[in-house]
Amino acid sequence: MQTNSSDNKLLYVAKKSAWAHRYRMLFSIILAALFIVFGIAFITTPDGVGLGVAAFVIALIFVLVIVLTVVEASRNEIRIYEKCIVTRKGLINVRETRAVLTPVVGVSVEQSFNGRIYNYGNVVIDKMGKGWDIDCTYIKKPEQFKNFLQSLMDKNDTSNITMVMGN
Repeated sequence: MQTNSSDNKLLYVAKKSAWAHRYRMLFSIILAALFIVFGIAFITTPDGVGLGVAAFVIALIFVLVIVLTVVEASRNEIRIYEKCIVTRKGLINVRETRAVLTPVVGVSVEQSFNGRIYNYGNVVIDKMGKGWDIDCTYIKKPEQFKNFLQSLMDKNDTSNITMVMGN
């Protein structure tokens, strides 16, 4: 297990799925394919070599967008430590959010048809207090994350939770 700078043990890392960016990737794939076809069409004509090269360069830019999207999505994660939760988003502009780990009282998973096929989903978390500030959408292996959170629930003293909820 890893530790962060405050000697707080890392308990679990939940990764985000690249499927959150599927429309951007699909749009980039279609445009890259379109510009590759235009490039091939222009390069085969004697006067269109310059336009063909330009089309290939534009297609390369869209391929680069796809690669950067996948790499950025792989960097999005939720890290659960003993005392806090840390989310990290981004590749170049990294955004980190920290929240205190409060008792969890309920966990469920929402998965679409595609989510079941590609093993991603939304994890819905009920906790004591104001609300869950951590974005748990498009989580890879959501059942595994849910099971981990349920194990945290089992470790907490649930008698105190039911007393608070009962009043």
